[in-house]
Amino acid sequence: MLMRLIAIIAFLALLTVPCIAIPDSVMTGPYKISFDLGIPKEAYYVTVLDPKEKESLGGDKSIDYVVNIKNVTGIPRLARITLSKQEIERFLTPEEMKMSMGSYLPEIGLTDIETSVREIDGEQGAIGAGDIDISGLEVKMYIASYYPFKDTLVFITSSYPWDEGTLQLLKTIHIEKITAAA
Repeated sequence: MLMRLIAIIAFLALLTVPCIAIPDSVMTGPYKISFDLGIPKEAYYVTVLDPKEKESLGGDKSIDYVVNIKNVTGIPRLARITLSKQEIERFLTPEEMKMSMGSYLPEIGLTDIETSVREIDGEQGAIGAGDIDISGLEVKMYIASYYPFKDTLVFITSSYPWDEGTLQLLKTIHIEKITAAA
C-alpha cells in the first residue's frame, strides 16, 4: 500500500512538471540557428536553402543563407530567416532600421503599418508589422532585422500570428557563428 501511494505521488508530481520544449536547430553555412515557435513540431517543417551569392549594382558582395519554416496544417503560414553575410561599412542603428522599415513596408504592399525597436537575440533591432492581401486573404505580416555579428544582417519575415509563432520565434531565436576547427 505504501509503495502504491509513493507511485501515485510520483506520477502526480510528474504531471505538474512543466513541459520543456526542445528548440529547433539548423546549420547553414557558418551559422547555427536555434528557435522555438511555441507550436507543435508536427505543425510545420523546416527547409534550409543553399547559400546564394549576390552582388549589388555598386559591387557590394554578400552571401545569403535562408531557412524557411512552413506550416503543414490549416491556413498557409511561412516564416523565413535570412542571414546576409556581407562587408558592412556602418551598422544602421535600431532607430534607422525602424525608419527604413517604415518606408520599405508600404513599397512591398503592406498597409496599416506599425514599427518599433525591439531586442532580438540579445541585440537591438527593429520590427514592423502590416496587413497584406494574399490571394484575397488579408494576412498580418511581421518583418524584423538585427545584426548579431559585425558582418551579418538577419532579416526575419513571418506570417504566423503574433501570439502563435512570431513572438515566440523572436523571443527564442539564437544565432551562433561556427568557426572551423584548425
